Amino acid sequence: MSEESPLLTEKPLPDSHFSLMERGAATIILTGVILLLGAILGQDIAPGNILSESYDTYFIEPHSIDSTTGDAGYNPVDTIAYSLLLVSFVVVISAWLRRIGVPPRDESILALLPWVFWASLGEVNEDGYLFDPEGMGGFFVSPLIHFHVAIWVVLVGWMSHNVDKKSDSEGRAKVTQLSAILLLLQWVVFMPQIGSHWEKEFVDWLLSPLFLSPLFGLLIIVLLHPFLECCTAIEQGLIQVGLGGCFVHLAGWLMLYIEPLNNREPISMLPFLFIVGVPFIICVLLWFTGQEARAQLKHMGLEPGIIPEGITVEDWERQNSSTWERMESLTPPATLGIPVVLLGMYGQMVDGLATSVGLEHYGYGEKHVASQWVIDMAGTAWGFGALKFGLAAMIWWLFAYARFETRHRHLRLMVLLCLLVVGLAPGLRDVLRMTLAV
Repeated sequence: MSEESPLLTEKPLPDSHFSLMERGAATIILTGVILLLGAILGQDIAPGNILSESYDTYFIEPHSIDSTTGDAGYNPVDTIAYSLLLVSFVVVISAWLRRIGVPPRDESILALLPWVFWASLGEVNEDGYLFDPEGMGGFFVSPLIHFHVAIWVVLVGWMSHNVDKKSDSEGRAKVTQLSAILLLLQWVVFMPQIGSHWEKEFVDWLLSPLFLSPLFGLLIIVLLHPFLECCTAIEQGLIQVGLGGCFVHLAGWLMLYIEPLNNREPISMLPFLFIVGVPFIICVLLWFTGQEARAQLKHMGLEPGIIPEGITVEDWERQNSSTWERMESLTPPATLGIPVVLLGMYGQMVDGLATSVGLEHYGYGEKHVASQWVIDMAGTAWGFGALKFGLAAMIWWLFAYARFETRHRHLRLMVLLCLLVVGLAPGLRDVLRMTLAV
């Protein structure tokens, strides 16, 4: 590569070093933590101070209203703060994963996908008032739900890694056993509140989703074990515990659909199939479109958008080699064949359709300040849906034309995970609660 590319002028930073951007992101997070502690302590030390009052007005009150009535919205202050912190966490976590040597595998994102469904189903159950608004329900309200899920993910990953490391050849079997235990833990923690809304005899309970759905989740954990040998122990644990937990929360959604509460009548599943099906068909077609170009890059030992190791982005942009030409010409179509990129695009399209259908036909309101501004400017909720499809195209454009150094592969994956969190998760929540008319 060096003979074809004489314009190499600098070396990328070692993986153990943090860049200026990464240090700046860490500073933003630290500043946020200090301000949060100052606001909480200030309520007792100096009641009525501006920091504590702003914290109550812009952060605590909207969350409290949302957990009890479900009709609170975001405001410009918390929107900016959450967005800034989200971006900072993406940068810092990606740098931390790189430094400790976690492999930057696309499969890691797929392992986290069940937790997106887990969060969405939990929020739907909270919307249906299956959780106590003054207690557990608060943990399923945005933005606290994101920290709630993050704690589960970190604990599951850490426990799976340690169990595998300490169990030698039987590590993978031990991870499956651990996953079964953690599923039972979720069953014990969440099911008493979910099931308390329906009075059933023991036999009827055994034949209801309250028992059958978590039981099926346990069966899924066992049946998946032979197919997860190719994954790391962390990925195996995240997939098994996440999927199993989804079936715990799915029990609540199924019960609300089969035996509605509060005189609500579930609607037809046709809107659900339309909202999740149309983007899925589009993404499948795009995936087939990108396979040939992706295969050509793979044959050359290249990944779409990832420049060869040992070259900085600045030096890569000055290249004129055959490798550079092939990468630049094949990456845009090949990006369409990357499943995790398509997942990010899929989430935006689902969110756009769910929001548009919910606002136009089912009387829902928009909570986010920026989204409401777009709807007001367009004069219709379908304008927001069109914008979301445009954002899906921009996701393709970003990963088709942005170039990442090898040391930034973790950042690339974290950006995709962030797109799933802000796109697919709220979209699934909206369409699932729409089917229940809650």
